Amino acid sequence: MKKIFIIFILLGCTSALGNEIVTQESLEAAFIFNFLKFVQWNDTRPTYDICIPDDENLRKVATALLEGKALNDRQIDVVNRTDNCHVLVSSTSPNPDSTLTIGSLDQGAMFEFLVIDNKLKFAINIDNIRKSKLKISSQLLRLAVPKE
Repeated sequence: MKKIFIIFILLGCTSALGNEIVTQESLEAAFIFNFLKFVQWNDTRPTYDICIPDDENLRKVATALLEGKALNDRQIDVVNRTDNCHVLVSSTSPNPDSTLTIGSLDQGAMFEFLVIDNKLKFAINIDNIRKSKLKISSQLLRLAVPKE
């Protein structure tokens, strides 16, 4: 299952980029897009708001790759703010109970991107996930690696 998910991410990313070099930011954007498929929020907003306030490069790449795409009848919107987010990618992770946070697990995030053996992976903080009101698929959680 892990190999299928990673191949899916890479295929989605390379098809979006054509012949361009795949950067860490483009892989992170692809991960974020795929996270949306495995998380349920308890709202009916017409967009998925992806908030990336701290990383201008990631925000630019995510905007280019994800902005305007639709998933589950919602448009994806990449924004520079920290509130009203479905996904918040930030070095400081306030723990709103209905926002998927990506940052430092030590700072309270639910997910953290890691580069291990030149491969982008992610770790999770299961306690923070359980405290949230989000329904996150066990398929996604099984793909996480331990943070060393």
